[in-house]
Amino acid sequence: MAAPDTAADGAAGAIGVAEAREEAVDRELITTGNATLVVDDPFDAAEQIADLVEEAGGRVEARDERAETDDELGSASMTLRIPADRVSATLDALDELGDVRDRHVETVDVTGTAQDLDARIEALRTSTDRLRELMAGADRTADLIEIEAELATRQAELDSRVSERNRLSDEVAMSTLHVEIVAEGTPAAQARPGGFLGGLSAGWSALVSTFNVVVLVLGAITPWLVLAGLVLLVVVGVRRQVARSRDGGPASPTPDPEPAPAE
Repeated sequence: MAAPDTAADGAAGAIGVAEAREEAVDRELITTGNATLVVDDPFDAAEQIADLVEEAGGRVEARDERAETDDELGSASMTLRIPADRVSATLDALDELGDVRDRHVETVDVTGTAQDLDARIEALRTSTDRLRELMAGADRTADLIEIEAELATRQAELDSRVSERNRLSDEVAMSTLHVEIVAEGTPAAQARPGGFLGGLSAGWSALVSTFNVVVLVLGAITPWLVLAGLVLLVVVGVRRQVARSRDGGPASPTPDPEPAPAE
């Protein structure tokens, strides 16, 4: 009767070992985010953010600044690469520069992809090492040429996999954060309510925009419609005049019958 308990204990122990191994694996996570920052001076805020990112050990990967015009206020946008463990601290620091709105952060687990790449790289390295050994011991020229061609193919694939793994490691180590910096008073700075009110506001805005487009189109085609109507009236009038002329004109004379010849 003790056998079932022993089996159950063994199964539970196996599950515990599997869970422990799973927890022991260092998860590789890619974190990306975006935020809208409302400030008084977007250019000054961009300079402060650049200094902030540099102090955090990151870098500014892209920066775009748009000067103020008669129709629009100045704005800026930045793509930041920040160490993964400093993302939260950087977002908190943005709160001190202005009003952070529309914040979104997403994390993707790429542990499986990384492990697959590591296994492929290890297998390719073993294969290329073996091909080098075979090439060193090749006696015939034909064999040497064939081994060299295969080695070049494997080496190219190995270099590609290593480059892909390096890019993945960089994305894991350095998170990407996109920041839009706008001035107070611009449409992008207006907070949008959520839920039913947000949907109602968005629907009303879409309706107003559609109505404005319809009015604009009607205003653009109205002169052409008037011109087409005038042309149509002229054409109809001319056709009616031609029809009346044909109906009221003198009838063509009917020729008299010729007299019968005398007998």
